Amino acid sequence: MSVTAADARSLPEHPRLAVEALFEAAAERAGRVERSYAVAGQSVTCRFAGEEMLLRVGRAFDHLRAPATGAGLTINIWDSESTGGAAPPLLGEQLSTEDGPMYYYERNGVKALNRWRSLSVLDEESAQAWFWAPAPDAIPSWEAAAPLRAILHWWLGRRGTLQLHGGAVGTPDGGVLLVGRGGSGKSTTSLACLTAGLRYAGDDYVAVAPHPQPWVHSLYSSGKLEDHQLARFPGLGGAVGNPERGAGEKAVVYVEEAAPGRAIPGFPLRAILVPRVVAQTPETRAVPRPAAAALAALAPSTIFQLHPPQPDALAEMGALVGRVPCFTLELGSDLARIPEAIVELLEASR
Repeated sequence: MSVTAADARSLPEHPRLAVEALFEAAAERAGRVERSYAVAGQSVTCRFAGEEMLLRVGRAFDHLRAPATGAGLTINIWDSESTGGAAPPLLGEQLSTEDGPMYYYERNGVKALNRWRSLSVLDEESAQAWFWAPAPDAIPSWEAAAPLRAILHWWLGRRGTLQLHGGAVGTPDGGVLLVGRGGSGKSTTSLACLTAGLRYAGDDYVAVAPHPQPWVHSLYSSGKLEDHQLARFPGLGGAVGNPERGAGEKAVVYVEEAAPGRAIPGFPLRAILVPRVVAQTPETRAVPRPAAAALAALAPSTIFQLHPPQPDALAEMGALVGRVPCFTLELGSDLARIPEAIVELLEASR
């Protein structure tokens, strides 16, 4: 069955047909650009209609560029402004949310989420996905820093990999997962480690494969900092993706641009750290933390930020904190002491 872009808005019960028609029409007008990545052990090919959305959402994946394998997931990405096409229909049922309207659809292996003015669709059986925004600049800076999150959450979740709200730093031999609420020090800790021989896997969202050995996978090479935090990292200023920011908007730093080769695709997970600022001292130290307390720092923000949560997410996170040593990372005022404490912890875990 063929569906034209003009017909697509009248087909909310067939989301794949609707978005497929709109993307193909947009790509015909603007041209096709492809990039391939290795994401959490999966081959992901992104097909862009034109270059505008590549410039907006592709920067976060630059450290994961890899040759296409011919298998895996294909994500078709476009916007209406730069390609001159119509918007897709609202799909699914409206759900109440404090952050604005959200619509969710799930039927016959197809999921769709309308949120933040964008649309994400995954057809699991065909391994095809679509992401649309009204315009590149309509994507908030924090979403451009961690793009395609819903699609990757759905796709990786079916393959035994959890998307977690947390950061991660380490070496090819092993690293740590940093968890906790916003403002706890995850970003400061992650970015402070760039200058101390550690590699960066993320500061806000990463993926973890719990089995057979817990393994951290990087999703994005972006980091987010408040202006007062950014001032402590003068070497990162040239890689800020949003130099003009609104009130309360964090600076988005693209680590692979600021420090080429310092981002890492992943590593074995050696410890889980819950940062806590204790700036009365310059020293940073790791203090053992009960697994239940580490789970309390990890689970709520992970579960509430992803829709729908994986059915077994809480159980998997509970098992993870039970298998990996957990610590509170008491952050002192001296940035240089933060990576020193993590290196010392990693050396002791060998």
